[in-house]
Amino acid sequence: MKLATCAPIGLALALVVAIGGCSVNHRSGDFACEKQADCSTGRTCIDGYCVAMQADAAVPGDGNKVDAAPVIDASLCPSPCTSCSNDSKTCNIDCMALGGACNAPVRCPEGWNCNLQCSTPGSCSNGVTCPGGGMSCNVTCSGRGSCNQFMCNSGPCDIQCTGTNTCTAISCGNACACDIDCVSGTSCASKITCRSDLCRAGRGCTAISTPSTLCNACPVF
Repeated sequence: MKLATCAPIGLALALVVAIGGCSVNHRSGDFACEKQADCSTGRTCIDGYCVAMQADAAVPGDGNKVDAAPVIDASLCPSPCTSCSNDSKTCNIDCMALGGACNAPVRCPEGWNCNLQCSTPGSCSNGVTCPGGGMSCNVTCSGRGSCNQFMCNSGPCDIQCTGTNTCTAISCGNACACDIDCVSGTSCASKITCRSDLCRAGRGCTAISTPSTLCNACPVF
């Protein structure tokens, strides 16, 4: 009698385990994301996955309504920022995301620190206006033939010339500190103007040369 009773119980337990194992939801790596741009239209990057959500969508099984997760809209940042941080007052401008807009003169918004990625060919070659008021201006020139004909403003300025034939006619201007790093062998071919001849470092400029007061006069750096 005991054996007859135990057999159905054991079978039932096995079915429970099997059913429970089948209920695990394995999310596909096809929908993995690091940023919103990795997701297709209609999906939102949440916790590393592109999730399809709609406002007031019904939750299966209970009929309740839920609000869609909020999406950070680049339009909330000052133009032409592609993303920004209000906490640090930092504007990020990614020329890859702006299409050909960076082929025209690029102006960083006043009152914001500016991180500019000149990553497309010829980008930032018709002038860049760095923010004034002591705000920082960091420019990465990785696109071929990018970054020409512009001057740093009054704040600390850092220009990384990593692409081929980049950084021509670049000036530190009156920047309180200025680094122009000519990484590519074809960058900084001509007309690189440092704060002082004492701040010159090869084809570029540095803000940590001696005497430092001529190269780094920023109140906080």
